[in-house]
Amino acid sequence: MAQYFKNPKTGKYGFRIFYNDKNGKRRSIQKTIFKRQSDARKYAEKLENRVNETDIEKAETITFAKYFSEWMYAYKIGRYTKSTDNKYINAQKFIENYFKDTLLKNISKMDYQGFIDDYAKDHVKESIERLNGYIQSCIAEAIDEELIHRNFTRNLVITTNKKSKPADLKYLELDVASRLKEMALKDESIFNISAYEIVFALDTGARYAEIAGMTWDNIDLDNNTIYIKRTYDYKERTGFLPTKTESSVRELAISDNLKRSLKKLQLQQRKLFLRQGFDNKHKFVFMNNRHQIPSDSAANKVLRNYLKSIDTQNYKSKGLNDKEIEKKIHSKVKKNEYIGMHGLRHTHASYLFSQGLSLEYVSQRLGHSNIGITSKIYVHILKDYKEREDVKAMEVLENL
Repeated sequence: MAQYFKNPKTGKYGFRIFYNDKNGKRRSIQKTIFKRQSDARKYAEKLENRVNETDIEKAETITFAKYFSEWMYAYKIGRYTKSTDNKYINAQKFIENYFKDTLLKNISKMDYQGFIDDYAKDHVKESIERLNGYIQSCIAEAIDEELIHRNFTRNLVITTNKKSKPADLKYLELDVASRLKEMALKDESIFNISAYEIVFALDTGARYAEIAGMTWDNIDLDNNTIYIKRTYDYKERTGFLPTKTESSVRELAISDNLKRSLKKLQLQQRKLFLRQGFDNKHKFVFMNNRHQIPSDSAANKVLRNYLKSIDTQNYKSKGLNDKEIEKKIHSKVKKNEYIGMHGLRHTHASYLFSQGLSLEYVSQRLGHSNIGITSKIYVHILKDYKEREDVKAMEVLENL
């Protein structure tokens, strides 16, 4: 039962309600902020109704940062990759640094918009959307727990002047991709396992973690088929991990060229490991002579050296001297113009689109959950191909 009173100094009305916490200890909540006694009664009655329905003490005292941390460790940390864990931990730090000790129940939509606007000053749209997605999931849980009743993330406006890195969706043109593949095929060796990885990435569009997680029991050379079922933690070396999404588990047809490369690698592995007395117990495909799976950084270094070599050949054919070539390559490195292994995934998709393969097929091959994701990622590429097809269509229609 609530007790009601009036503060003689301020003239404000207030109440005090009592409840037992989860340990059975007697607690109370007091507020003296109301201009009218009727307002105090309404608020107190609403609060009393919640005492038996939810953790009232938690609802009244937990900060936004503390609740996000609890939610994060309960539902996210340790369930995905180390990289994903770090993204959630960084999100919690941003929340804590901005909101400090602000209670979860006191966050308004304007407060949250201000937080996102502040974050947007130094982050690209993709990062802002990811952070907002984390917080939306967290707040949905808080509402389910009845700790709060308003979703302050609704109708958020995301604006930023920070542009994404130009290399985010860079891909190789066909002539460069062909020369890269030719060089990698020539260099394929268990002592240069990344050359094999480059060929595999160009032919499958697989993510690097999926490539690192490939095992021989998921490769059917007789039927030119591979099965992507898991990934490998190539950064922390903790072992196998699930794929990025459920739809990332997929079956892919492979070319005869890739089949020959994989047979060659399999034979090299068997001979060397037998001589070394080493048991590849997990049946890793892309394990080198030192029994290691290269990190993405190592693979990226090999890839970029190939691309620099291609550029060097191109510049020499144009009559540039060594000093001029070095200056141009240094400029491209500084501007981050050389793609990494993930760029080969985009190259794979771009090539398939250029050959007229459907959006649905490419989406499934890449392991996207729906064609909307594929369309959003490759919107500029698809637009270019559409314009080319429009020209062809008009030429055909002229002869109708």
